[in-house]
Amino acid sequence: MRWITLSILSTLLSVSVFQAQTPTEPTPAQTELDPTLLGQEWVDRINTLDDWRLTMDGSEQGLDEVVDGFLELLAPDVLVEVPQHDENQIGPVMLIGTEQVRLWALKFARSHVTVVYSLKRQTAGEVEGERMVYSKQLPWGGLGVSFPIYLDYRARADRRRFWEVGAVFLEYGENGKIQRFRIFQTEKEEVVEE
Repeated sequence: MRWITLSILSTLLSVSVFQAQTPTEPTPAQTELDPTLLGQEWVDRINTLDDWRLTMDGSEQGLDEVVDGFLELLAPDVLVEVPQHDENQIGPVMLIGTEQVRLWALKFARSHVTVVYSLKRQTAGEVEGERMVYSKQLPWGGLGVSFPIYLDYRARADRRRFWEVGAVFLEYGENGKIQRFRIFQTEKEEVVEE
């Protein structure tokens, strides 16, 4: 009798241990977020920040539309860390909310032309190259996405060309909007064209 009781108790404990280790099913919002597509969408939207022009009378045609398109990706209370634009500033700039990000995006758009952010590709053997996008389900819900980037652009003021390498870190909420993003870039190198 004692052996049967111990056997039943052992079985019940084993079952409860295995049940505790069973992973929870992801929510529909988590399964719909494709990290590579999210990374490419962010790159595509930031690349459009230079897709506007000055008219003959000096008005900015299309600027608000490209900035609005970029801001569509963001939650209203987004927290953002971007590189400084002021040569005298040390360290990154912290932005809170889409209104502050709008000011940054406007300044970025007005100071850069021919902007090309590129997702870094990696190859092995005969593979053409895969965009390197990394992701992780966040413990509080949503998805973290990161990827290395190359940035090639010209300064709008004098058309000097620059090259930078860096990384982007995005945190998406379960609603598919970016809750946080960080851009880390190396010191810019001027590209001298002959």
